[in-house]
Amino acid sequence: MGVIISLPVGITRTLVSVVQKFILGQNKPLRIDLPLPFIPIDVVLVSDATQIVSINTNADVDRLHAQPTEKLPRFARWYFSATQFHIASKDKWFLALEPESESVQYQQRLQALKDRLSEGVEHTSITPEVVKNARNVLKRNVSALVPGHQKEGVSAQEAAYSFCERNVESGLNVMDATHTLRTTALTMSVAIMKLKENPDVSVEHLFTRKANCPSPMVPRVVMRETTLNGLLSYPGRPSSTIVLFFINSAAEQTSSLFFTFGSGGEYRSCAFKEFFYDFMTALKAELKGRRSEVKA
Repeated sequence: MGVIISLPVGITRTLVSVVQKFILGQNKPLRIDLPLPFIPIDVVLVSDATQIVSINTNADVDRLHAQPTEKLPRFARWYFSATQFHIASKDKWFLALEPESESVQYQQRLQALKDRLSEGVEHTSITPEVVKNARNVLKRNVSALVPGHQKEGVSAQEAAYSFCERNVESGLNVMDATHTLRTTALTMSVAIMKLKENPDVSVEHLFTRKANCPSPMVPRVVMRETTLNGLLSYPGRPSSTIVLFFINSAAEQTSSLFFTFGSGGEYRSCAFKEFFYDFMTALKAELKGRRSEVKA
């Protein structure tokens, strides 16, 4: 009954937020607060680069797994279990969504991942079937609404995790390997085509365009009641309010790869960033050299 009573309030608050942002032009995050009976949704959408940096350093929010998985909103558990960030059956999260606490052995996991990326992988160890399956992941929030897509994403994540569990080398976290496998399968072929289509555009500029960013957004969870330094008109709720940083928008605003591969700063930027940049820079030079040879 409480949900039924509060639903009109949530709808009203959401409409007010829409008006403030899109009609009045206020530079504040859009908040969607719909206390639905079975899947209540309270999401703050942040696309301004300065606001993302500010919120990211706010102690009132943290990475998703700062809260036990079972305490996260149902819609968040449902969605992320079909992405490369979480595997529900093992309750394992990718490194980037682990909390600031060193209890998750962040530095050790990060270094192991960087070392493995720098060494490379023999192409024969990853079959085309594995890569094809790894691409069956939810890429956008709205994808989850398409019938069957969420279930397909969960199944693909389970298969990718099982593959990595059987083949990953000692010292590398299986969940981190799974995420990297799926991210590589999803992004590298597309990124290479973008580079070939734009040979005279710098790597930094090309991959800070909104449409070319590998990950459109990254999540945070509210840990305690907060208005995020006045950005919210009413407080976010602990374990219930999810903040989504649209890092693809921020990357285009700033032309910074630290948004393409993170939340705007060097601290805890994605381990994939250095590998991606070095690979694309080398490929760009190779393509440029071949063009020169053809002209000659």
